[in-house]
Amino acid sequence: EIPQIVQNAVIAIEDERFWRHNGIDVRAMARAARSNIRLGGISEGGSTITQQYVGLSFLDRTDRSTSRKLEEVALALQFERLYSKEFILREYLNTVYFGEGAYGIQAAAQEFFGNELNEITLAEAALLAGLIQAPGTFNPYSNPNRSLARRAEVLESMLNQGLITPKEYETARTEPLDLRPRVAVLEETYIAPYFVEEVRQWFLRNPAFGETRQERADLLFEGGLHIYTTLDPEAQKIAEEAITSTLPHIEGIETAANPDSSPQETQEQLASAVVVLENDTGFVRALVGGRDFFGDDPESRFNIATQGGRQAGSAMKPITLAAALEQGREVTDLFHAPQKLDLPIDGLPINWEVEGGTDNNEQISLYEALVSSVNTVYAQLSNDVGPENSVSMGQRLGVERNLEPVLSIALGSEDVSPLDIASVYSTFARRGIKVSPSFITRIAAANGTLLYDHELGGTRVLDRTIADKLTGAMVDVIRRGTGTRAQIAGATIAGKTGTSTNYYDATFAGFSPEFTVSVWVGFPSAQIAMEPPLTPIRVTGGSYPAAIFQKTMSKLKRDPERSFPNAIRIHELEPDTIRFRPNFVRVIDVTELTRKEAVTEITNQNLVAGIVEVLAEDDTDPNLDRVIEQEPGGFRLLAEGEVVTLTIATMPTDCRKFLELLPTSFIGPDLIIGPNGRLQDTLAFNLPVIEANFSVPEDCDDLIAAALADENQPQRTPNNNDTPEDTELSESNTEQIRN
Repeated sequence: EIPQIVQNAVIAIEDERFWRHNGIDVRAMARAARSNIRLGGISEGGSTITQQYVGLSFLDRTDRSTSRKLEEVALALQFERLYSKEFILREYLNTVYFGEGAYGIQAAAQEFFGNELNEITLAEAALLAGLIQAPGTFNPYSNPNRSLARRAEVLESMLNQGLITPKEYETARTEPLDLRPRVAVLEETYIAPYFVEEVRQWFLRNPAFGETRQERADLLFEGGLHIYTTLDPEAQKIAEEAITSTLPHIEGIETAANPDSSPQETQEQLASAVVVLENDTGFVRALVGGRDFFGDDPESRFNIATQGGRQAGSAMKPITLAAALEQGREVTDLFHAPQKLDLPIDGLPINWEVEGGTDNNEQISLYEALVSSVNTVYAQLSNDVGPENSVSMGQRLGVERNLEPVLSIALGSEDVSPLDIASVYSTFARRGIKVSPSFITRIAAANGTLLYDHELGGTRVLDRTIADKLTGAMVDVIRRGTGTRAQIAGATIAGKTGTSTNYYDATFAGFSPEFTVSVWVGFPSAQIAMEPPLTPIRVTGGSYPAAIFQKTMSKLKRDPERSFPNAIRIHELEPDTIRFRPNFVRVIDVTELTRKEAVTEITNQNLVAGIVEVLAEDDTDPNLDRVIEQEPGGFRLLAEGEVVTLTIATMPTDCRKFLELLPTSFIGPDLIIGPNGRLQDTLAFNLPVIEANFSVPEDCDDLIAAALADENQPQRTPNNNDTPEDTELSESNTEQIRN
């Protein structure tokens, strides 16, 4: 697709013997050497296009030594023997740097002229070809005269080599310089700017890409990297439109930013931060970090979604509830819910005054207190649980910021980012498996070498039953609690509202089986109360944030077959098959499930369950007939058909109990006592092979034989006419099956 005039222009000025040499041009190298000696330095390199390409792709460009030059020559000779001239020229033109951040000829045509390659003129092709030698020196924006002189040099070379006619030469030489209006790199606009900035900062902080920040910056901005991100442009657009269609425009109104300041007129506008996480992978699919990244406000580029620390209010209550359930509490535990409550604070002579309960101080359950967001109940729970345990739970679930162990943590007094909240709630969505949010899937060098490859995987940080109970309560938050504005017709969604003290910040976080969405609304520059007359309404987590959540979540691509358990009847959620790519599945964590449940879950994922049985302590062991270990662990990515080995506790000390432990399907012709006393079942559960790695009790031989004989004989009433031959035949069949 690269026009011939572009190919000719580049070859004419960079490597006129390109089509004839074998990778190196001895004549050009000799000419360059003479010029360098005459000038007393290095002014010409004599490198062919092939040498330039292999040097860019495979060698250290900062190394100017003789040994590096020899390596370049050797590589060029090898490369030309392996690849065609057309391939080499194409790869070169698609990777070489032209300046202004443009790598590759197509990017350069768009950057300097705003044109596609098929629209380029001879004069423009010559100008671009001239940039390769020194993009900064011949930059047409900063050095137009030198750029035009270089263009004329390229055109003259093309004329001398017979690649253009004298008439074409004159026309192109006098063509005026018509450049696209220059936009400085830092002033360019592009989609998802807060997301892009987060990727940039992540790269510059990562020592894997260089020992110093400058080395990392050089690689990022001049290395021609291919960076593959998790961004979904459609999801990004959905989130941005949800914000703009929800938040009101605020006129200048006299208001006080805080009680100690005098009234002042403000043009401050409400802003929102939104994070969309994909639960199956932890990929950040959309991110809005503020009102306008490209605005004139010096604070506009501050990323509230990742850098910001604002109060999430009651959206933190599920963290304290998780800690309480882990300590043995139940969601049905009852607490008094007074309108006001004073709690003593350890080490301080004052009490913590809490407001927000029921009118009659009735007793309500922790479940209902979460649904209705009752502060006085969760203040008591925070005191019972211990704030240090809430801190620990929050950080286990996904909060990256440091949290102080204060009683008010349950009501959201500690600053967290919307990304922190999204990470926590996505852990609930995965039934207690934490997956760190990621923005990048892989990074490749210009030559395709993989520099970074994100590894998918998660860690169980919360018992699945606890996660399911929390999810059930948060489903009811949206169905009939403080988050009804987040409802989506025909969909089961879980979530929680959050409103900070004095209405400075408002949050809504929630999840479907596929996505978690975290929303913050407030004034970016200061803590300003979101109340009339400054705002049209008193802003709470159930107002603008819930509406933004609803508009975002309702348009994301969700699977209508996936749902959560009934919020009132809290029970084990049957996990759905989680797919990342065709023919691959993410294995479900089945530890603590019964043998039958675990095998069903694994086989539903098109995986093979291999069973290893170990002896339980006795018949009261709570792990009896349950999975106590699995390999590989939950949430690992496996190809369909791979084996997941389940270790199950059993107690074959007595043969009769041993037989009772086995599923009915084992007692039949599919049962084989294999070598070394290993029990093998070839057909049960429709699996190729299930192996139980334990020794069959000694007294089992006769009982198994009898069971098999009974299973294979027709059901009839015994009579005295049975012959010895019948008995012998039955025993023979049994022996054959056993063999």
